[in-house]
Amino acid sequence: MNFDFIEVFTRAAKITWKYKVLWIFGILASCGRSSGSSSNSSGGNGNNAANNPFSSEMMGQMEDFAQRMMVWFEQNTWIIWVFVAFALLSIAVQIFFNLVGTAGLARGVVRAENGAEVLPFGELFSESLSYFWRLFGAALIIWLPAIIVFVLAMLAVAIPAARSGGNDAVAGEIAGGMMILLFLISICCCLFPISIALNLYHLQVKRSIIVDGLGIFDSLARGWQVFSKNVFILLIIGVVLFIASFIIGVLIMLPIILLMLPLMQALIEGNITSWQPFIAVGIFLVCYSPVAWLINGLLTTYTESVWTLTYLRVTKLKEEAPVFVDENA
Repeated sequence: MNFDFIEVFTRAAKITWKYKVLWIFGILASCGRSSGSSSNSSGGNGNNAANNPFSSEMMGQMEDFAQRMMVWFEQNTWIIWVFVAFALLSIAVQIFFNLVGTAGLARGVVRAENGAEVLPFGELFSESLSYFWRLFGAALIIWLPAIIVFVLAMLAVAIPAARSGGNDAVAGEIAGGMMILLFLISICCCLFPISIALNLYHLQVKRSIIVDGLGIFDSLARGWQVFSKNVFILLIIGVVLFIASFIIGVLIMLPIILLMLPLMQALIEGNITSWQPFIAVGIFLVCYSPVAWLINGLLTTYTESVWTLTYLRVTKLKEEAPVFVDENA
């Protein structure tokens, strides 16, 4: 196996540091790849202060706010459609930025490998737009069948399980929930290696489109060729990048974790009597978000550079391999 892993990782680091314009494409490409989680607390139906972490004043404010919101939603039902439209628009914008950012990163790395000293943002952005629909179509072909199979399998398990309780609705719900839980555990174990293989294959398909300029179906064939002949190399690269990304991701979340732990402990112990700690945490999250986006964008720039360099190296190795004809053997 004539592949220099160290050279690929070090070269990607040099490109990431030298061509800082790629950081912008890294931030764009990181859209939709990570999602934060939020937790909502709700009070129970009782006025026992020992079991309620909120003070009576806070509970009154929450109930008053909830009632006013319910009245407002009942009088303005159009806001539901606005929320739905906003959610769909957000998904579309994330997909657009992700694909355009990935294309811009790959094209920037190719230009850097060809000796370019400066990478103009405008040229890279306009060039990356031409790859959008091909990248979108290839992703749809690769991932949509897997999603459909998963949903159909879920329905095939959930519907019979829900009916297994007969006339007892509670027993049916319990049996259905247990069957779905067991199915999810088993399907996740089975789909984990499949998702890894599909992801590695998809990475090569994207490079076939961006680097080689192929169409959708040609890139699917080219990506399979590169994936099947270099699966061991791609697995090593993927494991190293996964471990590095996990460690950096934990470091990015560490300030938030250190801030949330005391808040959660105080909330459980019932030591919070006002909304000021929650407001302070919200302000910190708003101020820290740009920093997290920047670090995540740098990480995406580096990982995408590694994958593009890997594609260039493995395809170059195959193309430069000596071919002997019969008369010269």
